Amino acid sequence: MKRENKKHDPLFLSVREVCRILQIKPHILDYWEKRFPEIKPHKIAKRNFYKKEQLKLLYQIKRLLEEGYSLDGIRKKILTQERPSSETREEGLSLFPEFEIKKRYSHKKPSEIPKKEEKWRKIIREVLSELKAIYRSL
Repeated sequence: MKRENKKHDPLFLSVREVCRILQIKPHILDYWEKRFPEIKPHKIAKRNFYKKEQLKLLYQIKRLLEEGYSLDGIRKKILTQERPSSETREEGLSLFPEFEIKKRYSHKKPSEIPKKEEKWRKIIREVLSELKAIYRSL
């Protein structure tokens, strides 16, 4: 049994490698790219490369074609698959969690607004007043 070496595992796969792995011809891969907007190769030095997630999707398309699905049926099946909710995606993308937009406190009294938020409001007011002063001087 062949051992996988994760250290030398490539990040991108060329069109030739993908075609060899999936045992398809390059023109079929080009056709699938046109029919499925989810398949977007990365252009590096005017050459197309695919990530492993895209390879999994391509393998799934090939497997469903072999099962007898049409391309439209495959597209519907892929679109209806469970996707992560918007909340979980936004949590992973937030670089500055302390600046996340929170619910407004319009229904609360000023004394109920958290001190941290009041601190940021004060800083924003100071910056705004400085920008106005700069604008007036121009």
